[in-house]
Amino acid sequence: MKRIKAVFFALIMAAISFSGVVIFSACNRVEFSNSKYTIIADFDCENGIINAELNLDFINCTDIAMPGLKLHLFPRAYREGARFPAISASEIATAFPNGISYGDMTILSVYREGKEVSIIKTGEDEDILFIEGEIAPGARVVFDIKFRVDLPRVRHRLGIFDGVVNLGNWFPIASVFQNGEFSTFPYFSIGDPFFSRVADFDVTISTRESLVVATSGSQQTRVENGRRITIARIDNARDFAASIAEFNVVSETRGGVEVNFYFKQHTNANEILTVAFEALDTFGKLFGNYAYDSLSIVKTPFLHGGMEYPAIIFISDALSLDFFIEVVVHEIAHQWWYAAVGNCQITEPWIDEGLAEYSTSLFFEFNPRHGVTMEQRISAAWRNYVLFIDLYKDGGRGDTSMNRHLYQFSTSIEYAILVYTKGGLMFDTLRAWIGDNAFFDGLKNFYSEFMFGIATGDDLIKAFENASGRNLASFFDSWLNGRITAVR
Repeated sequence: MKRIKAVFFALIMAAISFSGVVIFSACNRVEFSNSKYTIIADFDCENGIINAELNLDFINCTDIAMPGLKLHLFPRAYREGARFPAISASEIATAFPNGISYGDMTILSVYREGKEVSIIKTGEDEDILFIEGEIAPGARVVFDIKFRVDLPRVRHRLGIFDGVVNLGNWFPIASVFQNGEFSTFPYFSIGDPFFSRVADFDVTISTRESLVVATSGSQQTRVENGRRITIARIDNARDFAASIAEFNVVSETRGGVEVNFYFKQHTNANEILTVAFEALDTFGKLFGNYAYDSLSIVKTPFLHGGMEYPAIIFISDALSLDFFIEVVVHEIAHQWWYAAVGNCQITEPWIDEGLAEYSTSLFFEFNPRHGVTMEQRISAAWRNYVLFIDLYKDGGRGDTSMNRHLYQFSTSIEYAILVYTKGGLMFDTLRAWIGDNAFFDGLKNFYSEFMFGIATGDDLIKAFENASGRNLASFFDSWLNGRITAVR
């Protein structure tokens, strides 16, 4: 492994007193010690390979013994012959403009408490690493994993294109253990098939000196023997992402938050910083304070409009300026709905995507200088939704439910209309029905209660019911499971 010191802290971590760990079985608030990921990675830019070592100081924060640990190996979805490929057949030409390219993740070794154990790959697509051995409630176990990621040449979350490396969902990450079971859903090409608990991250990435690394969290850099060493840290994060290129960077700090915009080419880059601070300020006032002390915005080759990760967002370089701004705002909204307040994005994607889409409309409502009104956005959303169900859903007689798993959506268009568009319409209708005070109190209370935790749809409904004093079960059922087809 090139230029990686095999220095981990298993002995130190094992010596930390367990008595200092306070466990709450629901795992819904960070009132216990987080698990911690320490990653040392080297980017071989000539061959497009990440060589890395992961030290995972894992804590079972549930009140149920775990039969071992299961970790997602998401890069395996990019390999040739994957049963659940990362790119859908309809998007191959856009994702691979230079021809199909494959990637993969290889697990080189696994140690548990300093002892080497067998590498067991399981899951529907051999995309789950299973490490045997019971983990008692509240117990801490240290795992050391060496792995390699071969990067595909693709415009997506993980890959290389046009001199830019995207590192999204690139390392083994622990599956959520709930109700005695692991969440081991495979990689679906529609939506965001990711679900994880918060943890703390210390990540060191070594690259060629000329390259700039954008990361989740705050960072420090140094140059050593012709290599740029970037050390990043973020706590209470569900994931850690990065992007590497010969970026230009503009930065500004306001209110204790540093915003960095990374790009190769962009007109009026400072406007993106202004928009970012407007979004952070607007959402902070409406929902609660931003959870982190930094935010990285990366303009990158990307198949879709954008992608959110804790304290870093990827925005497609193919967007027009107006849509670029809109996507920036949407992905920043995900810092509240996904990064801070977590939910299962596979089984209930309407929670974070519906809230992020309506939050985007709220941004334009409270920032009129952009010349976009709430009325314009909601009217356009209704037109798009009604047109979709008339053309594709047989006048609403087909399945227009939004409360379903990712794999139950047949196309990306169906997913976008029924989760984003219909989700935004649902929250706008709810706001009109229960009034602004109850609506925003419900969102503030939901954010406060589930910050750094995991929420369900029932939790969100309860937050609005408590704020409004009304029974909202029928309202949500009609939207989530019924066939809403007309303007209110």
